[in-house]
Amino acid sequence: MAICSRRRSISFARLQVLTVLVCTVAGVSPSAGQAVAAGQVSFPPETTCIAVMLPSVQGVDGSATEVAAAVRELFTSYLTGPSLRTVPLEARLASQAIEEARQKDCGQVLLATLTRKRSGGGALGRALGQAAGTAAWSVPGVAGTGGAVARGAVIAGAQAVSSLAGSTKAKDEMRLDYKISPLDAAVSAKPETLKVKAAADGEDILTPLVEKASEAIAAGLAKK
Repeated sequence: MAICSRRRSISFARLQVLTVLVCTVAGVSPSAGQAVAAGQVSFPPETTCIAVMLPSVQGVDGSATEVAAAVRELFTSYLTGPSLRTVPLEARLASQAIEEARQKDCGQVLLATLTRKRSGGGALGRALGQAAGTAAWSVPGVAGTGGAVARGAVIAGAQAVSSLAGSTKAKDEMRLDYKISPLDAAVSAKPETLKVKAAADGEDILTPLVEKASEAIAAGLAKK
């Protein structure tokens, strides 16, 4: 009996050593593997969470919701990194969005309004409406959650941006009003404003507009 017990102890010890070796080669610890298996996702304590409300869009024909989704996807792509992460909000009212951000443990909320002023003609809005026709299901909150929905939102956003660039005429203007602030100051915070005009037909002026805003947001958060 003592011999059997000793053999079991040796076998268990060997199993422990083997587990440590395998985890070391894989670059994870046993505890990390357990967390992944449990579906838990952890973020570094210094990571800033930005809750992004669906932007308000003015001055476009067609689906304003799809244009708004494209703007949010652009913000998400720029404001994701080692020290930043974003969470999309389903609430469409600012007061509810702030409460939702609080429930999702985000300390910052981003509110934005995109306004388009056309130099003439209405082709832009029609093109956006056509590009958005197959993408409504992918907007967060429209048809559930999950990886497929997230991928669909990215694809739909890219299609909308591409259609926007292809339909832009010289001298078309876009204005982006945005504000990012702690939840308690979201209502009283003053917005920042950026404007850009297309220099030529077919120019993508939305992407650099959101990029510039994102750079300012990231720089401002880094100082806090």
